[in-house]
Amino acid sequence: MERLQKQIEFILEIDKIKGILRQGLVLNGLRQETDAEHSWHMAMCAVLLKEYYKEEIDMKKVIKMILVHDIVEIMAGDTPAYGTFSQAEKEEKEMTAAEKIYGILPKDQKEELMNTWLEFEKNETKEAKFANACDRFQGFIQNVTSDAHTWRKFHVTKSKLMNRMRPIFNFIPEVYYGYIQGYMKTYLENGVVTDDRCVKLIVSDLDGTFLDGTAASIHKNVPKINSEVINKLSEKGIGFVPASGRDLPSIKELLHDIKEIKYYSCFNGARVFKGEKLIYSEKMDREMCLDILKKAVELRLGYSGTAGYDVCYSQLDKEYFTEFSLKDTKYIFHSNENFDNLKAFDFEKMVFFGSNEKFKILRDYVEENYSDRVNIFGSGDNVMDIVSKKCSKGNSLRIIADDMGIATDEIMVFGDNENDLSMLYEAGYPVAMANSKDFVLEKVKNHTEKTNEEGGVGEYLLEFFHDKF
Repeated sequence: MERLQKQIEFILEIDKIKGILRQGLVLNGLRQETDAEHSWHMAMCAVLLKEYYKEEIDMKKVIKMILVHDIVEIMAGDTPAYGTFSQAEKEEKEMTAAEKIYGILPKDQKEELMNTWLEFEKNETKEAKFANACDRFQGFIQNVTSDAHTWRKFHVTKSKLMNRMRPIFNFIPEVYYGYIQGYMKTYLENGVVTDDRCVKLIVSDLDGTFLDGTAASIHKNVPKINSEVINKLSEKGIGFVPASGRDLPSIKELLHDIKEIKYYSCFNGARVFKGEKLIYSEKMDREMCLDILKKAVELRLGYSGTAGYDVCYSQLDKEYFTEFSLKDTKYIFHSNENFDNLKAFDFEKMVFFGSNEKFKILRDYVEENYSDRVNIFGSGDNVMDIVSKKCSKGNSLRIIADDMGIATDEIMVFGDNENDLSMLYEAGYPVAMANSKDFVLEKVKNHTEKTNEEGGVGEYLLEFFHDKF
């Protein structure tokens, strides 16, 4: 009977959790949420979101963690997530509370629940990581449904919010990108969340953005201010990634003044490199590509196709490609009347050259027949690219961010044209060049004051990171 009495005493003690008020508001925003309501809501989040956690976990243990994780607040009180507090003092208060509350139980159950609570707090096991992600998610949606109550109250900055959401990004990224990211951007844009410039990576398009020269220029260079600023920021721990329709040898040759580049997005996201190592590539259906090329020939459009470092192109563009050739690139010449030598060619990207009128005809043809299999981008004046539906600069941005262990919200992106929009939409800090196409300027909030010819990227970064220079 003594054992039962201890268990009932504990059950009565933890009933007090129903009266512990949190900072967040319930759905209708009329009152503060209690710890008990939080734990119940969090448990339901865990049940429903388990499918997005990639590892096998013991859900019984997860639910038990959720049930006990805030019991200590009966004595220790709620600590505001975004408030100012001493972590050491918080841990000491909560440990004292845990010893007293769990100490009511019989020894075996005290150890069991105490260890479960400690496992959640240490956040090292698979179950603890998932439970903590659900904890952060529940707090986030309470802010969404209460018009950012706690974010407004504590004047939350973007970096604080990002740090708070890190477990969601790390362990259930589909939930982060599918729900969290959109609301973060909304509250950042309307000024509820303060932009404290937590940029960890800079990504830039090349032609029309990071390089000087016009679209028609064959020889282009990096304005001095661009390379100087990027190299300085690299010393401060802020990396740089080029994202281009070009291939890797071309990018490396152009960016020889940049001291450190760890990742490259090539072919409009069809190839992604980590150093020299290819970490992502996507090919297109060969017969589809040949069919599209034949249509381009009918329209007398120039074209090229890329497969790794191999390039095929029409005789219409022989002079251009000869001038533009690189030592690591193999060029394939062939007649427009005969595609036999391309039947074993694995296309990763196709590029077309010509007038906008003819592009419209080709675009209409491709969209009518292959819209579910390819992406079509304008990438410069009189230039149109086609890659696999799975590929885009935005997709490559996420691949690189995942490999680095950062969110795309922590990335600043520069671009000027249609093929840049996917990564501009994906980034936390999108910036359109002053020389961008009008539709890009309309869709992207932030603009450089200077063009690519004037080193607009470097000038913008110099102003944005003025405290680092």
